Amino acid sequence: MKRIVSLLFFIAGCGLLTLAVASFGAVVAIRPSTPADPFDWKPPMTLVDQRALAGETIVLPLTGMESADVLSAMLDRAHLENAFALLAYDPNLSDPVRIGGYLQLGTRYTTAKNNAQAAVCYQNAAVLATLSPALSDVARLDTYQQASLGLRAINANDAARFIADQAYILAQNSIALARSVRVRRLEQIADAYTALGATELATQARGKSVEAASSVDPVLPVRVPFAPAGKLPASPQVEVAKKTRIAAAQQLADDLQASQGKDWSVDSLAQLSDALMNEDDARRTYYDNQIAQATDNAVLIALWRDKIQWLALKYRVARGAFAKTLVAEWSKDPATVAEDWSEAWSALFQLYQAEAERVVSPRNPSQAQEDVLRQELIATRWGWYANGSEPEMRAALNSVTKELMGTSTSLMHLDTLTKNGKTMYWLVPDELYGKGEKALPK
Repeated sequence: MKRIVSLLFFIAGCGLLTLAVASFGAVVAIRPSTPADPFDWKPPMTLVDQRALAGETIVLPLTGMESADVLSAMLDRAHLENAFALLAYDPNLSDPVRIGGYLQLGTRYTTAKNNAQAAVCYQNAAVLATLSPALSDVARLDTYQQASLGLRAINANDAARFIADQAYILAQNSIALARSVRVRRLEQIADAYTALGATELATQARGKSVEAASSVDPVLPVRVPFAPAGKLPASPQVEVAKKTRIAAAQQLADDLQASQGKDWSVDSLAQLSDALMNEDDARRTYYDNQIAQATDNAVLIALWRDKIQWLALKYRVARGAFAKTLVAEWSKDPATVAEDWSEAWSALFQLYQAEAERVVSPRNPSQAQEDVLRQELIATRWGWYANGSEPEMRAALNSVTKELMGTSTSLMHLDTLTKNGKTMYWLVPDELYGKGEKALPK
């Protein structure tokens, strides 16, 4: 089984991107149009087509496999909707792996002539690249270029142009790019603008590339994302219940594999249902007891993170996103599970904020607080944190950003752009912050 790391486009040669731009340019003009509004955001969970889920790999997330390995298995078998569901629900995936998965899916959906879903995947990858505090600016540029290229290939040119604009602003202004990288990226962005018919911007970008080639190689800043963690207290009861669930899920997975996804054994389903409910009981007792007695924030962070991961699985079961009803009791009231999940996110983010405020020199507490807010925005946009208020997050982000402006740790700032009452995020330097559409390349 191929590792998901091989799916990440971040390490792909930039020359391949340039060749791909040229090859796709001729195709764009003859392909049917795919409407794709970059501002019309929908939580990925709401876009899962549960009728298209394939039985052979659908229960793998319940068998104890690492999430990245499950994603690889689903992509290897071309179970595209299964992979899309995993990316939509599973908070265990790192941001680079989730982005790589979306880019792969965009390519696969394009090949399958499902252009609407391909557009969603490319845009999801770009949004996550913008919001993620864990990515380098080089990785963001790679994502933008591949997403824009993929959108052009399905003639979703408005969305492709918006992402190309983000790449252009980043390539010009990021202080975290080596000279050679900036030169190459600006040339590739010029190619993208040419393919999009933005000839003036293409010429401008090539000029910027020439300027960059004669500049001095900068001293690149060291940027360590704020990611507090702690050790999870042991629980023999939860471990036994988990092993029982894994065994039951593996049995059902084996049945489905042998029958090419057609044999949903009643006995295997019943065993898995019982195992899931027993594990939920064990976990509820464990979390309630441990959280009540914990005094160390690091331990509390580990507990709430583990609870979030369990509730993500429980909510997916409750919504029927494993192709079958696995626990009828949960499916009767998914809203209650969603509420529990959201409250767990809220508790975790409160702990993160408390830890961010304690950050001391040489690290910047404002930078740590911005990282937390960006994680909150991801959880909210993906539909995991239903209690999250984006307007409140944006107000807090604006306050933190003003504290970061002009500091040595400041790279690019997360800003908003609003059209027709809908808001999207992008990264801009100090001088473009708060300018809205006036900051767009012209």
